[in-house]
Amino acid sequence: MTTTTSSSSSASKTTSASVATVNVPSPTGKKMPLEGSYVVWNNRGGSGKTNLTYHLAIKYAYRNPDKTVLVVDMCPQADLSHAFLGDDEEGRDYVSQIGSLKKDPMILDGQQRIPRTISGYLDIYTSVGLPNNVDPRTFLFNVSKFNNQLPRNVYLLCGDTSLELLGKAMDLKRSSHTITPYANPWRTITQSLRAFVHKIGERRGIKLMTFIDTNSSFSVCTEIALTAADRLILPVSEDHLHRNGFEYLFSLLYGFSQPSSIYYYYRHYSFYYRADENGVKLPKIHLILCKVASSNKESKIGIGGNVPTAEEIDKCWRFVYDTYTKHRDAFEIRTSSMSTVSPSSERGASIAPRFSSISLTPSLIHEQRHSLSTPATPSSISHCHNHINNLSNLTQQQYQIQTFEEFMRQYVMHLGNETNVVSRIAVKSHSPILAVKHPHHSHEYQICAQTFDKTLNDIVERI
Repeated sequence: MTTTTSSSSSASKTTSASVATVNVPSPTGKKMPLEGSYVVWNNRGGSGKTNLTYHLAIKYAYRNPDKTVLVVDMCPQADLSHAFLGDDEEGRDYVSQIGSLKKDPMILDGQQRIPRTISGYLDIYTSVGLPNNVDPRTFLFNVSKFNNQLPRNVYLLCGDTSLELLGKAMDLKRSSHTITPYANPWRTITQSLRAFVHKIGERRGIKLMTFIDTNSSFSVCTEIALTAADRLILPVSEDHLHRNGFEYLFSLLYGFSQPSSIYYYYRHYSFYYRADENGVKLPKIHLILCKVASSNKESKIGIGGNVPTAEEIDKCWRFVYDTYTKHRDAFEIRTSSMSTVSPSSERGASIAPRFSSISLTPSLIHEQRHSLSTPATPSSISHCHNHINNLSNLTQQQYQIQTFEEFMRQYVMHLGNETNVVSRIAVKSHSPILAVKHPHHSHEYQICAQTFDKTLNDIVERI
């Protein structure tokens, strides 16, 4: 994009004093000041990443009005941004006008014009860093101002069709020490979006939840998106479910499976290798959302062009579980959720700990059953509180999932066929699910919409 290139050239003329104000991301060992950060990615196109990101952000925002929801469009097609912003008052596409500087450009130093898009931010950040006099919130759009049907607490970092071209320039910058002001350009540029999220989240009083849409290709832009989040959501479909797909996915991101000795020989060029080498944190798998096989036989493209059988699907999930048992650190650890009450509480029944997303050993289960069957007394309440504290200090090993069935319950959710139909209509009409009445839609559609809405609620419950 001409505008992006011009901003880079202008940025290169920035004084050394400006370069000294480069904002470097927080150390990867520190917890970001966030409620949570999720990146939605799969290396296969058409898996529903954009639709899922759109609806998940809206549903979460409606259910959590006290939190700020940041949505980042890191896909060069910018479909997510189109869904949120729609067209302007004259019926023209708003996103392309923002990217081409025809609308709402950011002005630096009274003359440098930068598009208020993801490309605009990445262009200036990877050239000279974000100057201290630039508030990162300037890049954000409150989507409710473009569509009053959307929640007011959703903010968008707009996509840009120039992102793919800019990615080539950023990849060159990451490998060079001569055209960037950074001591470690690979690490800093790879964490450029993470730095943005961190700057937004560190503002006083903000409770920030972030959702990031991605492209299916494993480009530098995808790598930047993946390292910006702490957790990964993987949308997949039974129509395309097979072991090789997961094997390649795990290989790309984590380097678990090496298809050949050639791949191993050139591993130092791979993303996971360089991330480890530069101390860049990778997201942990939080949830795998699997859409059930399509009812249309002609659309099924399973293994070898045929629909995967139940046995083949089961083998695929067994492979994923086997990967989990060997590489548990790549999956988000399921922690205990304790519901405790004050010792002065008159109700003894509610003091027993409630566990979510964990696996108890048989001895722990026995202890919990015993505590529930014992009448509550002051001494038993005190003992229970001590027991809860002891459980909190148990090692990670005791809470690890032990069986395939437990793994499937904790990490995999199956979605119905109605998700694609309903969500695509909502995205194209720039309307959130069930937030607007659709009297012209059939009763069957309304049932599908309600089912999909329940599914979204279930996903949000697990975030």
